[in-house]
Amino acid sequence: MASILILHDSPFEYTGVMALAAYIKSKGHRIDVLIKREEKKHFWEKVKDFHPDWVGFSSILTLQHGDFALAREVKERLGVGTIFGGPFATHYSGCIERDEVDVLIRGEGEKPLTEFLDAYDQGGDYARTPGVWFKQEGEIIRNPPGALETNLNNYPIPDRSIYYKYKYLRDIPGKQFMSGRGCPFACYFCFNVNLNEMYDLKGKNKVRRRAPELIVEEVARCKKDYPLEHVTFNDDIFTFNVEWLEEFTPLYRKEVGLPFACQAHVQMMNEDIARLLKTAGCDVVMIGLESGNPRVRKEILGKHFTNERFYQTADIAHKYGIRMKVYNFMGSPTETLTEAFDTMEANAKAKIDIPWCALYQPQAGTRTFKIAQEKGYIKDEFTSINYRGSVFTKSQLVQPEIEKINCLHKLFYYGVKYKWTIPLIKKIVHFKLYRIFVVLFLFSTLIRLKNEIHASWWKMIAVGIRNIRNF
Repeated sequence: MASILILHDSPFEYTGVMALAAYIKSKGHRIDVLIKREEKKHFWEKVKDFHPDWVGFSSILTLQHGDFALAREVKERLGVGTIFGGPFATHYSGCIERDEVDVLIRGEGEKPLTEFLDAYDQGGDYARTPGVWFKQEGEIIRNPPGALETNLNNYPIPDRSIYYKYKYLRDIPGKQFMSGRGCPFACYFCFNVNLNEMYDLKGKNKVRRRAPELIVEEVARCKKDYPLEHVTFNDDIFTFNVEWLEEFTPLYRKEVGLPFACQAHVQMMNEDIARLLKTAGCDVVMIGLESGNPRVRKEILGKHFTNERFYQTADIAHKYGIRMKVYNFMGSPTETLTEAFDTMEANAKAKIDIPWCALYQPQAGTRTFKIAQEKGYIKDEFTSINYRGSVFTKSQLVQPEIEKINCLHKLFYYGVKYKWTIPLIKKIVHFKLYRIFVVLFLFSTLIRLKNEIHASWWKMIAVGIRNIRNF
């Protein structure tokens, strides 16, 4: 029986790690999670007390440097091997060349990690372990990915206990769930395209779903065992399969009965779907507009629908009493300040309840990144592995009007929620008041999050203090 300890510093629960933990345990191995920020001075003592054979990191872009630093310290203090997986390791697999990384798991981790741990127990021959890259006598061995699990019902219910030993996470009233994996679309800025190519997924195979009764059982169990007032389904497209929704909605209403949010798509949101969602208790639908400018949205970001279709979707949601959360970018390659304002104005016109906006950050391997590269907007020294910052600070692109777009981004919430302020915003973004805009942005973020997770102001202050480092 091998043992692996997952470490991170960010004060979040990772849904992928919860799923991974349940599967690893079902196969007889030991696994746990420690969050440095929550353990404080006892962190390294608890790491050593676990006696891990391996220490793992589920790494996310912008947080990878913290993972690298922890991995270095693990090697110095414990002398055990490190395993990197998750979105960052999958898409920036060049990190296997770093000294801090001994093993890399690409793609979905349940089967590759289990087979790796099985091989470790049997003497350490990883040469035929699908999806695993490792170092051997100074050489990097890159095994091709294995086949995906096509029936997600074969996986156990994710193990939340590994995170909910922390009171802070356990007591947050809104919790996240996943009913499936994959996305049918091919947006230019998204890594789902690369993932589909890696596994050679086509058509309906791009999206896999667990049975409605299993998802309802998972949420009901969480409601029974932990504080839960609001549910968020973070599937890329929750409304993808209407037949699945027709089975899910009456079960959820009967067995859970809590309000929930889910992700939809402009082209997969009509009155029938809205009615189904509302009868089950859906109070928020999350949709990606990305840009309110048709040129930027279609040519640069690869989203093919009209502004009119977006407004129609918002009207449908509001007709059924469902709030809209909309994801947006500013500062996309070639975007002008005027086009960035189009995004603010489109959200305001649609009367979006929960406006969310990030600054585009270059992600190597995507079509949008190649556009930025061809235009000369990416600094020569930029690499994804060395990238520092967040999607909420400043753009990494070097293009006309980007500094003013950085400022506009900080005022996005106010322009959407208070449309009358847009003429004023059009004037003040030309002034060098960035630090003041940042303070206004942080305040608007606190308001937005409070509305999303239905928490008290005291809880939101606690969340803000823990997350300010990630801004």
